[in-house]
Amino acid sequence: MNFEWMKEGIGYAASLIILVSLLMTNVFRLRLINGIGSVLFSGYGWLIGSWPVCVINLVIAGIDGWYLLQTLRINAFFDLAPAESVGTEYLKRFFLFHERELMNYAPGLTIEDLMSACTCLIFRNLLPVGVFSYRQNGPDADIVLDFMIPEYRDFKAGRYLYRTKRMFFKEKGIKRFHAVARHPSQPKYYLRNGFVREDGVSGGFVNAL
Repeated sequence: MNFEWMKEGIGYAASLIILVSLLMTNVFRLRLINGIGSVLFSGYGWLIGSWPVCVINLVIAGIDGWYLLQTLRINAFFDLAPAESVGTEYLKRFFLFHERELMNYAPGLTIEDLMSACTCLIFRNLLPVGVFSYRQNGPDADIVLDFMIPEYRDFKAGRYLYRTKRMFFKEKGIKRFHAVARHPSQPKYYLRNGFVREDGVSGGFVNAL
């Protein structure tokens, strides 16, 4: 009886994981979670003696794994371009197109806020995929917006900004970036990119370059 319950539990868990994977907007995460669910479903098929379920889900897991390997092997080329060099009209169009999503990460943000700050567009393989904006006050800079469109939220842009471009910002006289997390995903993002929690600031993080 307990073994039958365990088999059913594995089947339900696999179904739930595959369902969750379909909610992912990031393709890498979708493939990863879907692959895990497929492996579990294959195990479930083996336990219940259903070879079609077992084999098909093993094949699906293999396909997910192959695509994940291809994604990891591809070196993304990033570039940071000041908004004025790209064109403020393009920045406005980017803002309007992604406005609803932007408000989740920076509530109350306006295009005027971006225009008055040091704002750059982030390009990945020549595709405009994000916006990075900050206000500098001496050696400190407050992050106004660090935003990537859903399809490209895989931490690679963060590594580019805070590691690869570290000297670029230091040459501008910036020694510390300050940020305030306003979205549930941001604390993890900041911590993975060299930030630590800032004492005395609710939801605050600081990155010493």
